[in-house]
Amino acid sequence: MADKKDRIEPIEAAFGDVVDAMVGKSSGPDPDEMMIATHLGILPIGGLQLECYVLEDGRRVFHKRGMAKALGLKSEGGNAFMKTLSRKGLGSEIDEKLWDKIDNPIVFKSLGSDPAHGYEAEVLVDVCKAVIRAQKAGKLTKSQDSIANQSSAIINALAKVGIDALIDEATGYQSERGPDALRLLVNAYIEKEMREWEKEFPDDYYITLNKVYGSDPYVTRALGSVVINKPQHFGNFTNRFVYGPLENGEVLKELQRLNPQIDAKGSRKQKFHQFLKKGYGLEKLRAQRQEVLTMLKLSDNIDDFKRLYEKRFGPLDGQFTMFSDFFK
Repeated sequence: MADKKDRIEPIEAAFGDVVDAMVGKSSGPDPDEMMIATHLGILPIGGLQLECYVLEDGRRVFHKRGMAKALGLKSEGGNAFMKTLSRKGLGSEIDEKLWDKIDNPIVFKSLGSDPAHGYEAEVLVDVCKAVIRAQKAGKLTKSQDSIANQSSAIINALAKVGIDALIDEATGYQSERGPDALRLLVNAYIEKEMREWEKEFPDDYYITLNKVYGSDPYVTRALGSVVINKPQHFGNFTNRFVYGPLENGEVLKELQRLNPQIDAKGSRKQKFHQFLKKGYGLEKLRAQRQEVLTMLKLSDNIDDFKRLYEKRFGPLDGQFTMFSDFFK
């Protein structure tokens, strides 16, 4: 019996499989396999405000369009970023490993409905370094000088602090990291070598402290010289309210390790701030010191100050318990 050429045999397959066979499977990312951004923040760096994320696996990333913005490109789209890096002069300073990362952005779910494309934070650092190398080698055009200047600004901003630590702070992820990550952040505050002494606490700080405690702002020494009154408990106050809040006491704990007490009075060879890094550790200290000084000026006595402090930072009970012996 002859075959009937006009007969259509039934297909034993699901409709979706038939569609895939006819038009090909979608090359887009599977939403169920994409990483989810658990933290979002704005990172001020190099005079810019960059969106940054922490993914559920702990990777810190910038959005692809943020990479263009970081380099100061007129167009902040991802295509502009790729086009700029592909130019002959700059592209020659990007090695194969970095190109592989650039060509394969991370696809993740952010707060929007559409998938986001981004890069791990270190890619931005490596790109900036490549731009600077290209400039030093004379490979950039005059119109690319602004890109080199922006890259230098970013690298200078990171000279003392790791990019991961900055993103953790910007996104709030620092409160959820493990002990090792906290150690790395504390290291961002600390100088490898002690700095020369420079005055960090102005006279006004101690004069205002005397006002709040109801003590005389000046005392006369044995030889007749008049100096600002700085009783020992002022040091305890400074440790608790200025140094103590830095990373919830972890920075103070490290400073106490580096600069231990040398006698029963609690004296130390150096000042704590001599161990803080310029550009990060010191700036954090100065910001906290200024907040405390402002509250002191608004207070008539130490109880007033504590009420203001609790309103700003939360209840004192249970804070900095590791230092309770110092603050009785």
